[in-house]
Amino acid sequence: MQLEDDSFLEKIHRDALRVLEEVGVRCASSEVRQIFEDTGLAAFDETTQHLHVLTPLVEQAINMAPKRDEYWIPENSFGVGGTAPFVYDDNTGDLILPTFDHLAKIAKTVNDADVVDFMARGVLIKQQEVNVIDTIVERCHKPIYVAAVTEAGIARAQEVHETRGGLTVQFSIINSPLNLIESMVDPFLSCVRKGIPIYVSTMPMAGLSGPYCMSGLLTLTHAEALFGITLTQLVNPGLTVVHAGLPSIANIQKNYAVDLGLVAHNVANLLAEKINKRLDLPSIQTACTTSEEKPNEKAEEDGVKGFAMMKKHGFHQMRHAFGFLKELISFSIAKLERHIVLCRETGPDQAQAFDMDPYDVEGLEAIKRNGSQANYMRDDHTFKNTGRCFKY
Repeated sequence: MQLEDDSFLEKIHRDALRVLEEVGVRCASSEVRQIFEDTGLAAFDETTQHLHVLTPLVEQAINMAPKRDEYWIPENSFGVGGTAPFVYDDNTGDLILPTFDHLAKIAKTVNDADVVDFMARGVLIKQQEVNVIDTIVERCHKPIYVAAVTEAGIARAQEVHETRGGLTVQFSIINSPLNLIESMVDPFLSCVRKGIPIYVSTMPMAGLSGPYCMSGLLTLTHAEALFGITLTQLVNPGLTVVHAGLPSIANIQKNYAVDLGLVAHNVANLLAEKINKRLDLPSIQTACTTSEEKPNEKAEEDGVKGFAMMKKHGFHQMRHAFGFLKELISFSIAKLERHIVLCRETGPDQAQAFDMDPYDVEGLEAIKRNGSQANYMRDDHTFKNTGRCFKY
């Protein structure tokens, strides 16, 4: 099967629409339910607590959303994304709490690197939204992604958006599988109503919170992101929204830890971007990272494999591509600097061939069977595919 097999990508999209219609999203927010139900194209099931969204409403939202060429980050852009709770001390190997000096160094490095096109915070500095935004803005003049859930953070994000531009606020409003995160509803709606561009992130893990097959994993990821995109367009039609679905894989041999160094991880995220490309939606996924705990030769090999694959097949935006280590727990500034060089030196001719898993009709059935409950570890579909899928 070819990477851009149109029939495969279309099946994923249609299956995702079916998920929103037939399975729905568990939704405790009466405000969100009302927004959807007022359209006459969605209904809430009191028995299951799931909100079901009809396909015409999702298609209407996709048509209203600004298209890819209207977004300020161009095609084939690598960037720093994500939020590591620790910095890997490149001198001692210890994990230490991030400081503003670390953040400032990351921002300046991104600003000075020709192969890095955008900046998210990279590391977590708790309860400092405004200062984090200011630190990034002062040192990085490229497009940025920021976190803003407090009133002060949202106000600062709005100010930067309206004066500087090139800003998008990150939101995870779905907890996989198919659960609306109620605590995120108010800040999400606040940003959307204020007209601040946003991205809607979701991260199902195959074998843990998603089906253990490529097509099923992509279907669930796409459905969850489409729910966020639809909600955005219902609240503020025409607002810029980025599809940030991040399909990932739980490594059953590593106690179900997310394995970001797999070739299959890169492939899954590349396929997710190809689905969005067909819909002309701005798209940010993840690739070129590693599952190594520290910078080493294997981490470099993982990065090169990812850079080569992305450059060969093309994409919109890929985050986590430079400084992150195992499970996105820590960020190495030395790795950031080294992988900037690797990205610059790696060409599409270095991309390796791989055989993709075909469409699996049982993936959709697994999503229906599990609904908003994360029972995939015990699902027969996972047992059946263990050792067979994601073996690139």
